[in-house]
Amino acid sequence: MKHVRRLLAATVTLALTAALLALGVTPAAAAPPPAAPEDRGTCTATTPGSPLARRGAAWACTKERPITAGDLARIRARVAAVPGVAAAPRNGVDPGDDPDAGPEALCTSGKPQDVVFNRHAYCMRHGIVYALVNRAGDTIGTAELLVTARSALDPYSVRWQENIAVFAGKYDGVSAVRLALSSSCTVCIPGPPAWGGGAIELRAGEEDQSGHLFYETTTRGGGERSRSVIAYRSETESPDAQYPVVSHGQWAGPSVACDGQVGNTPGCIATENLARVVLSKSQYGASAVAYEWAQNNLSDNNAMGTQKRPLTRDGDKARAKSRSYYTCKAPPKPFVADPTVVNDECDEFPFARTRQGGTLGSLCAEIVPRYVGGGAWRVDVVRDEPVAPCVRAHVPSDQNQNAGRSVGRQVKSERVLQGEAYQVVITP
Repeated sequence: MKHVRRLLAATVTLALTAALLALGVTPAAAAPPPAAPEDRGTCTATTPGSPLARRGAAWACTKERPITAGDLARIRARVAAVPGVAAAPRNGVDPGDDPDAGPEALCTSGKPQDVVFNRHAYCMRHGIVYALVNRAGDTIGTAELLVTARSALDPYSVRWQENIAVFAGKYDGVSAVRLALSSSCTVCIPGPPAWGGGAIELRAGEEDQSGHLFYETTTRGGGERSRSVIAYRSETESPDAQYPVVSHGQWAGPSVACDGQVGNTPGCIATENLARVVLSKSQYGASAVAYEWAQNNLSDNNAMGTQKRPLTRDGDKARAKSRSYYTCKAPPKPFVADPTVVNDECDEFPFARTRQGGTLGSLCAEIVPRYVGGGAWRVDVVRDEPVAPCVRAHVPSDQNQNAGRSVGRQVKSERVLQGEAYQVVITP
C-alpha cells in the first residue's frame, strides 16, 4: 500500500511538472516569490508563466522620486511654447515666489517640493520610478515618469479642474509603460479618473497632455473656511505582460481652501497665503499715491499694509462708518477741503474697513498728492505729526471712490475673510 501511495505521488508530481512545462513555466518559477523587496515602494508579484516572469521579473514596483533638473528642463521647454507664459524665472524671481504666477509657470519652479502654489493657482509635480525586480532583489528594468497636475481656481466657483501632463523619461529594460491616474479629496467631491478611467501608454521620451481631473467642494456658506486635501493614486503596468501586473502608487497633493463667507457667492483659493490688494497709480491716482506715501514715510511701526505689517479686514459697515468719522470729521482737527483739489474728499489710510483704521484725524499726517505730469507725482505735507500712525489725504472724489470700490472687489476676489490679514501693493 505504501508503495502504491509513493507511485501515485510520483505520478501527480510528473503530471504537474508536465503541465507547468507546457505553459512554459519551470517548477522553480512556479514557486511563490520571496517577500516583497524593501525600499522599492509598492510592489506587486508577477504572474507565473507571464512574459515578465519568464524574463526573470518576480515583482513590479512603483516608487516616488524627487524632481530633477532634467524634469524642469522638459517642463520649461513645453511651457515655453504656451503664449504669454514665462518658462523661466522673471527678473530672477522663482515662479514659486511670484504671487501672480499662473499654474503653467508654477510648474517650472525650481523649488524642491512636489506642490508649488500661490493664492490662486498650484502645480503638483510627482516623479515615479516603475521597476522590475527579480527574485534576488535585483532591478532588471526601470522606467521613469513625471506627472504634473496644474490648476487655476475661480474665486467665485465651487468647482475646479486640473490639467494633467505626463512625461516619460529614461527607460532601461522596459519598452513601454501604461499609467492610469485617479484622485480623492476631503471636504470635496472628486470627478472621474483621468482619461475616463483608462490608461495611457508611453514610451521613453514621449509626453501626454490630455488628462483632466475635476473637483467640487461641499462647502456652500457659513462657518469657517474649509480645507480640501487632494491625494492621487496611480496604477502602473507594463504592456509586455500577458497578464496585467498593476503596481499602485499614492501620494498627497495640494490643499484648497473654500468658503461661503465673502460676498454672495462661495468660492475657493489655492492656499491661504497672504492676500494682496493691488492698486496702480495710473488708474487710482492720488489715492494710490497717498497709500504708497504712507507705507514709505510713516515710521516702521506704523507703515501698515505691508507684508511685514498687513492690514486686518473688518467688514462691519457700522464700525467702518465710525472709523471714517474719527479720522476725517472728529474734532479737534476735522478735515477741511483744499480749494486747489477738485472735489476734494478725505481719504484715510489705514482704511476704515480694517481693524487698524479709525485713528483720530488730529494724530494723522495730512498730505496733498499732486500730479505734475509725465506719470510723476508730488506730495505736499500739510501737517507732519511726529510718529503719525495714519495718513489723511486730500484726494479728488472720483479717485477716492474708485479706489475704495477696487479694494472692495479685490477683498472678494482674494476671498479675504473677516479678521484675515492682507497686503496693499501699489504699482505704477
